[in-house]
Amino acid sequence: MKAADMEVEKMQTKLARWSQDQSFEFDDKFNVVYDGAFLFEAWLSVEANLGSETAGVDGLTAEDYRKQGLRENLFGLSDRLESGTYEPDPVRRVYIPKGPDEVRPLGIPTIEDRIVQESLRMVLEPIYETDFSDDSFGFRPNRSCHDAIKFAYMELNPGAGRYKRWILDLDIKGYFDNVDHTELMWILQDRITDPEVLDLIYDTLKAGVKENGQVQVTGKGTPQGGIVSPLLANVYLNELDWWIKQWTEGPRGGPEDWTYVRYADDFMILTNGDKETAEAMKERVEEFLVEELNLRLSQEKSSIRHAQDGLSFLGYDMIADSTTRACKTYVPQEAKEYIRGRISGATDGGTDVSVRRKIRSLNSVVRGWANYYKYCTDAGTVFNDVGHLLWHRMTHWLAEKHKCSRKQLIQQKLDSKSPISINGLTLFDPTGMSTIRTENPRRHGHPYLCEDGDGKPEPQWKKRYREGHPGPDPHLATDEGRPGSGDQSQWARVRDENTCQSTGCDTSGRESTVVHHIRHRRSADDDRIDNLVVLCHRCHRKVHHTDQVVTVQHEGMDEPKELT
Repeated sequence: MKAADMEVEKMQTKLARWSQDQSFEFDDKFNVVYDGAFLFEAWLSVEANLGSETAGVDGLTAEDYRKQGLRENLFGLSDRLESGTYEPDPVRRVYIPKGPDEVRPLGIPTIEDRIVQESLRMVLEPIYETDFSDDSFGFRPNRSCHDAIKFAYMELNPGAGRYKRWILDLDIKGYFDNVDHTELMWILQDRITDPEVLDLIYDTLKAGVKENGQVQVTGKGTPQGGIVSPLLANVYLNELDWWIKQWTEGPRGGPEDWTYVRYADDFMILTNGDKETAEAMKERVEEFLVEELNLRLSQEKSSIRHAQDGLSFLGYDMIADSTTRACKTYVPQEAKEYIRGRISGATDGGTDVSVRRKIRSLNSVVRGWANYYKYCTDAGTVFNDVGHLLWHRMTHWLAEKHKCSRKQLIQQKLDSKSPISINGLTLFDPTGMSTIRTENPRRHGHPYLCEDGDGKPEPQWKKRYREGHPGPDPHLATDEGRPGSGDQSQWARVRDENTCQSTGCDTSGRESTVVHHIRHRRSADDDRIDNLVVLCHRCHRKVHHTDQVVTVQHEGMDEPKELT
């Protein structure tokens, strides 16, 4: 790893510009993958991910990797990549719930393999964003589920003048498990001709899966859980995206006016033709998938239906209403049952959990759920129902916690009855959330070629704490050669929501808080995030200038701790 590392953003812009020339050969870009700045930026994204404390087959978490000596580890990783001695480990197989009676397999790479995959993604994404279709929305910068839903909504809206009567709701059978490695490598070689980059991708695909102590060879598929897997999956289905354009780019309003929208392996084709026209298209798609990509449709999950019969797309129930000449979207029944179950489960049982942790946990769940469904036509009504349930369940839990009646709680304990506020902590109330009218999604230009930088994709670690790079040389930017002591403090601010972890007061602005070391700093190891806590200036002065005890508990602490 060289001392003079390249600037990540400038290099990504160059890659994007070069990719505008379809004849440009990316034949010598492996050095970018193992460049020090790219590996460090990749490390920051891996560390900021919520799964950073989940180990791969080597048993190391992100904290373990840093404790071993981050600088030395990254230099060593760069050297092994450059010399060709790096080999990815098998992923660790785990299973996560998918539904009431289903589980989904997930492959957990080692921390080091995640760093390499993230660096590889950072090199490949600016190139392939040039090639990707506007009709693809999944796992791409500046695009989301909501964009795909809005796009489908406009095509199903009779009042928008773009009404499509028949819908092919299609799902590829076991897509991520059935990507053909040989075909994928041929597709990649149309753009990437650097043999070392291609070898790294191939080795990652073939690394295998370890389950119950046994390593299974992976003959096909992209491991779900791998950082670079979603990008490779999009590269593969980009062939389908562009093949379908021969129909979707026809004249609007004709007898066979087609629209296509894809989010990962879930896609729809809409037409204003008749049912027979839609059935013929389904046959064409099936034939293309089998012959060109060695994939098959899931007959159980694929269907052809009339827009007025409704459909479910990315968690939204959608139906075209010919009476009102509008497309309406609804929160599905299972989504309502899910949030009610989460609220009831969180407020059942014991009261040994702190009020702070309970409120923050519920806020995270309910706010995230409401943000996803805020575009639904019936969002206001559903949010009111959920808000009332949340209020009743939480006031009951708080009354038990404080060993008082609900009336006493409201009169003596709460700062505010609605929304519930206690000791400066406010429970998120979905009834007060503004629902948003569904509009046509914005169409972005190339995310790495924005003239003013607005709209460029933000690394995950920057999304988490909204702060810039630690310095031009990230490995030597801070004293003692310790990368990211400043970054850890910004991450602490995000974890604590810039809220004093003693009083719970919701401070207004960064200048009103301080990031405090719980244990006095004696070495770089004391800069890790679990030793940092956000305090307001008043509490910070108490710790340093008075004999008063300040009690804190951030979400990473099992029990409160006294600061003196």
